[in-house]
Amino acid sequence: MLTNDAQLVYRADNHVGTFHNEPSTAVNCMTIIRSKILQSLFKPGYCYSSQACYLAEATLTMIVQAMLFGWKGATIFQAGPSKAMNWYGTNGTGSHGAAGPRVGDGDAMCGNAVMYDATAGKILVIGGSIDYQNANATANAHIVTIGPPMSAAAVQTISPMSYPRIFANAVVLPTGAVFISGGQNYGIPFSDNGSQLQPEMWDPVSTTFTKLAPQAIPRNYHSIGLLLPDATILSAGGGLCGACATNHYDGQIYSPSYLFTPNGSRATRPVIESAPAQVSVGGTLTATTNAPVTAWAMLRLGATTHTVNTDQRRIPLNATANGTTYTMTLPADPGVLIPGYYYLFAMNAAVPSLAKFVSVPVP
Repeated sequence: MLTNDAQLVYRADNHVGTFHNEPSTAVNCMTIIRSKILQSLFKPGYCYSSQACYLAEATLTMIVQAMLFGWKGATIFQAGPSKAMNWYGTNGTGSHGAAGPRVGDGDAMCGNAVMYDATAGKILVIGGSIDYQNANATANAHIVTIGPPMSAAAVQTISPMSYPRIFANAVVLPTGAVFISGGQNYGIPFSDNGSQLQPEMWDPVSTTFTKLAPQAIPRNYHSIGLLLPDATILSAGGGLCGACATNHYDGQIYSPSYLFTPNGSRATRPVIESAPAQVSVGGTLTATTNAPVTAWAMLRLGATTHTVNTDQRRIPLNATANGTTYTMTLPADPGVLIPGYYYLFAMNAAVPSLAKFVSVPVP
């Protein structure tokens, strides 16, 4: 989803002799160019019949399961998996610009990228491998910060994860921390060999990783990780290759430490008593709580497949308090506050409320 209700559709493969190899045989609003990124725009009610609206071509390797983020000015930032990062503009016939390399990193096939602070343009990029399979995973970790569209991204190399991971999942939490689970140390689809059973949590303040309690079941290829409205995380699935022994038709729920006191009892959670069901880009959001709170955040609902969940993004909100009524000004650019459905969380000393669902319509 882009800022103007358009959608970027991409694909990269080596199929031969079918319609999705050659631009000359492109079908509605879709084109594939071998060894290049598939790029086109679909706008509801716009691309139809035999029309195709192409973006500029750009040679790009390692684009399978691309790490794409909608951004300001109707642009798209590609954080990976190739170590060469790129910009794509969707206005007019489209445009392309280099964003620079992830310095200190290689290609990160089937790694993870999480926009943990959309207002600051900050993305955590972790793990992956030089190839889709049959290659060692890395524990590499970088913070990529984006600013004006088509400008070079700033790259910060940080301490690595505790474990190398490919086919893992990464979920941003209301606090901005990122939960990383599953994956393998050597990429083998439909296998539990080399499974990383111990999740870890990334702290955006210290930029370090902390090991967590181990999972009981491997979560590798085709597994998922999603934030739930009670601020817990669903870790589920994996396998799905017919009658394979590595098919996992189950899930586990992880409850982060912010839901507990130091002695292990349940923490007292703030309650959002009222909040709007819909807000506008650049508008205000007014909400009330049952007691004073210290922080607010909106988290876009995730949709994950093959390690990619760039639908999720976290937007921290600055609030002005009048008793237990809080007023927040929302980001004015739809490239930051991308249309869609969000969780709204109130937090008191990092303890989150149950979420309220808030929709952001297309401006």
